[in-house]
Amino acid sequence: MQQVQIRHRLARLLPILSVPVDASAQTAGSDAAAVTSSAADWGPVAALVAVVVALIVVIGGTAKLYDAKRKREGDALMLQARMSDALLRDFVKFPITAVADGSMWRRAPLVLTIKGSVSTSEERDAVMRLVGQELSRYPGVRAEDHLMVDPLLGKERVGTPSR
Repeated sequence: MQQVQIRHRLARLLPILSVPVDASAQTAGSDAAAVTSSAADWGPVAALVAVVVALIVVIGGTAKLYDAKRKREGDALMLQARMSDALLRDFVKFPITAVADGSMWRRAPLVLTIKGSVSTSEERDAVMRLVGQELSRYPGVRAEDHLMVDPLLGKERVGTPSR
C-alpha cells in the first residue's frame, strides 16, 4: 500500500523533474555563476557608454564656446573697421585709431578704445561726439577716450626744415 502511494507521488513529481534544467526558474550551482557573470559584464559596458557620452558633451560644449568667441571677435573687428572708416573720413589729419576689445560673453559690453592725438580739446570733443553718434547704432558698446591733446600736432616744429 505504501508502495502505491509512493508511485503516485513520484508520478506527480515526474512532470516537474522532466523539465529541462536550462528552462527552469532555478539552475544548478555552475549555471548560477554563468548568469551572475553575464550580469556583471554590463558594468564595464555602462561605464564605457557613460564616458563616451561625457566626452561628446565636453566636445560639444568646447565647440560652442569656441564659436561664441569667434563670433564676438568678428563683431569687434567689424565695429573697429566701421569706426576707423568714420574717423578717417572726418579726421584725416590726426593719427586716431579705434581698437575694439571685449570678452566672449554676450552680456559683457564691447569696449571701443579711441587712441591718438589731437591739437585742441574742441577737436577731442568733436572726435568723441562722432564716436558717440556711430555707437548709437550699436547697443551694448561703450567708448573709452584715450586721446591726447598735443598743441604742436598741426604746427611745424622748431628745427624742422620746411619744404
